[in-house]
Amino acid sequence: MAENNKETESKQTLPNTENVTEKVEKKDTTDLTKRNAEYLFKIKKVLEEKNVASQKIEDALQSMTEELKEKQRQGITATKLYGTVNEKADEIIKGPKKAPTATPFWKIALDNGLMMFIMFCIMYAILQQFSPNSSQINGGFLTLIVTSVIAGVAMAYFYRAAGDRRTKGKKVPFWKTMLLSLLLVIIWVSAYTLVVNVSGVINQTLEPIVYVILAVLVFGLRYFLKKKYDIKSTPF
Repeated sequence: MAENNKETESKQTLPNTENVTEKVEKKDTTDLTKRNAEYLFKIKKVLEEKNVASQKIEDALQSMTEELKEKQRQGITATKLYGTVNEKADEIIKGPKKAPTATPFWKIALDNGLMMFIMFCIMYAILQQFSPNSSQINGGFLTLIVTSVIAGVAMAYFYRAAGDRRTKGKKVPFWKTMLLSLLLVIIWVSAYTLVVNVSGVINQTLEPIVYVILAVLVFGLRYFLKKKYDIKSTPF
């Protein structure tokens, strides 16, 4: 008698395909395997427990049923296709996760340009402090701005290329990378050579303490912009 009761309880706990067909209203699960049909039954139960609208449940189950009919012919089960019951239920409730969008090029260039500005300021401050004659090499404020902008754009290009290689599988030929690197170095050196000779207040060499103050201010600005525009594509 006890064995018969246990067998009856087991049948009630694990519904067969016919039971699932009755539970999942308006869903044709007769062509599904028993395992896939049970998966749909459990999904429906979880969604109902979480008070999901009946129409949303019906639409989700209808879509899953049609997809499973195709996939199970390839030996793909519901669990392999959708993950666990709770994971799929959460996805139905919250909606599919949005694919991360690429950071616009101008944001990466701006962020890297500010980073290079900070580094140049620190470098100029150190050189100016320990080698006063280096002011003839450092250039002035205009030189600092122009070289930072060019360096920021160049670094943004390489970060974007590296990101495309990871996410999209786009691989830039080695020769092209080297050629572009050489071109960017030539542009940077040429711009520096031209701008460093510009005279006047706008390109005047600054005192070490001024470079330090500028570095601190731009560091704060960069931190603010990274938070404001959610810039996460650079390593610094």
